[in-house]
Amino acid sequence: MINTPALIRFLIFFALIIVSFSLEALFSKLYYKLTNNPYKNHHYSFSKYVYFLILPILIILYFIKGSGLNFFSVFIAFALLGTLAEWIIGFFYHRIVGQRLWTYHRYSITSYTSFLSIPMWGLAGSIFYLFIQIFI
Repeated sequence: MINTPALIRFLIFFALIIVSFSLEALFSKLYYKLTNNPYKNHHYSFSKYVYFLILPILIILYFIKGSGLNFFSVFIAFALLGTLAEWIIGFFYHRIVGQRLWTYHRYSITSYTSFLSIPMWGLAGSIFYLFIQIFI
């Protein structure tokens, strides 16, 4: 049986992520039109980071307000676990194979993960949590 309020929360959260991606694309096109200089698409910039996280974090704060601290603890738990898993996988892959699986150039944690990826893991875990709540 599908939990309707959980489905609505998931759809709102997912829609805001799509809006965030769309805003970033819109502003990069607007930047090009105004400056006639292409926006840096080959690097992960801080502006992309802000666009990708601002609306989802606002909706997380809204869900925390409505449901207590549970959703925030899910975000923190997935952020920490995802970062730890990424670091462990990157470390052991480098030790076993002899090459890096991925590299980080900004705010890296021993080059196996980055401080910038911590909120992304929390965001991915929050999406997973909201999706699972639909079926519980």
